[in-house]
Amino acid sequence: MIRGRILLQRIVPLLLMGAVGWAQERPNGFYLTSPLSISSGYDENFVVNSVAQSDAVSILTSPTFAWLTSTPRTSFSADYQPEFEIFARDQNLNAWNHSATLRYSYRINGRLSMDAGDSFLSTSDASRQLAESQFLLPIGRFQENSFFAGLKYRLDHRTILFFRFDHAVTTMALSGPLGSGLDQMAYAGSMTLDHTVSRHHSFTGSYAYLQVRPLDGVGTAGYSYQAVNSLHAGYMYTVNPDLIFRVTGGVVRGREFAYTAGGAVEKQFRGLWMIAGYQRYLSFFGGLVATGGTAAETVPFANGLQSNSIFQAVSLRARGNLTKRVGLEFKGEKGQASLGDRSVRSLIIQSRLDYRLTERVILFVRAEYYGQNISQFSESPLSRRRYFGGLEFVLSRPPQLEDTARRHGKTPTESEEPQTEEPHAPEER
Repeated sequence: MIRGRILLQRIVPLLLMGAVGWAQERPNGFYLTSPLSISSGYDENFVVNSVAQSDAVSILTSPTFAWLTSTPRTSFSADYQPEFEIFARDQNLNAWNHSATLRYSYRINGRLSMDAGDSFLSTSDASRQLAESQFLLPIGRFQENSFFAGLKYRLDHRTILFFRFDHAVTTMALSGPLGSGLDQMAYAGSMTLDHTVSRHHSFTGSYAYLQVRPLDGVGTAGYSYQAVNSLHAGYMYTVNPDLIFRVTGGVVRGREFAYTAGGAVEKQFRGLWMIAGYQRYLSFFGGLVATGGTAAETVPFANGLQSNSIFQAVSLRARGNLTKRVGLEFKGEKGQASLGDRSVRSLIIQSRLDYRLTERVILFVRAEYYGQNISQFSESPLSRRRYFGGLEFVLSRPPQLEDTARRHGKTPTESEEPQTEEPHAPEER
């Protein structure tokens, strides 16, 4: 009996050490970080060359092929995901879409770190990929390459200073008088201060300089390419781990002076997260990251920026598990913006319902709506509907690269002690 106790006293610590070592092991090597997806359905009233069309479509989405390598100071990742669209009748619209990202980070010392990244998107259906855009785009080859580089300096346990540079190039094949109207180059520089008061309160202040230029040096008539200066602040109140309030506000100075504002409420209902928000900001073709959040998430930079226009939008999002087998994703946004002297009103709804057949096989249905009263690409209002169903196959488990709570916007601190953990940067588009 005594020998058994001694043996347990020796073995248990070794097992615990092994478990900790396994949990802290850094991911290195090749991974499939997303499932294989096969779906089919009907796409109604999508715009091609200023004409609305409808067709049955099948989509094959490959797993994301990712290569990860890391050391105690550095980390590097590269991934690529192809997608194939096959139309039943209009086979000339068949497309091979691409999405790829590179990411590198280096911790110089305990206070200073740097990171850089590049993302590339090539798609024939930009409205589906850029769902937060206030201007819906027709079917056509859209390409976007975005680069960023940043420095992060920790002033103390509660305060972090960010410096960041962004550069992006967007092109799109358009017919008619618009031609190369979306062929643009944009860049921005920003400085952000993020201060955590306690686990309940945090503040963010940011300044950014933004500039958009046409690639051909001429651009579109009536479009303002004047530089924009942006100054804004944000506040996040974490009532508890399941309830978060965010508020932002600021000013923008370009061709005209304007104010910005935003707010959001995040609430978790068991396995389901819901976010309701309002935003008043610059119009753009890309997507501005959600209001509030950490300093790195509030850099007001968007590709295809329209520096002479303000948009307003209300949004509702939900994501999570309704039961152990049933999952839900919902994103709805109703917005209003200006297009010259006209008011553009849009409504975008994307919803998906999952049912987990097994641990590796998921059945899903998806319904989407894209509506807009005025379009540069069609003589009539847009009212596009998509209905799809399909299967996903989980081929391998992705590595756990970031804290689950952080992905939902929670602060990593759960006590009144100052934050000492390095914050996780948001995913780049």
